[in-house]
Amino acid sequence: MIDLNKTYARPVEISSYLRSFMSTFQVGIRNREAKSSALHSMMVTALDSDRAVEVAQDLINPYDMIVKSVTAPGDEAYGLALGIDADPIAVANYDGYTL
Repeated sequence: MIDLNKTYARPVEISSYLRSFMSTFQVGIRNREAKSSALHSMMVTALDSDRAVEVAQDLINPYDMIVKSVTAPGDEAYGLALGIDADPIAVANYDGYTL
């Protein structure tokens, strides 16, 4: 299950100098077929918003979810809870094995 209280990043070795340029983006996600337009928020550390989307999409693909928004640090909507009315996250399914 995705832990929305955790901050995610791509698991690669990166120098501390390059890591200093990374930001933590707020990524809005929801079920592919949702009953509500509300979003869950997850935090992703990346160099830019495009890479944040890639990291989030890799994590949520097994849950049949999609990325709907990316909010950069400093934006006025950054940090707002978007998941108040969102649909529950589906159970992941890898090749028929439920996680």
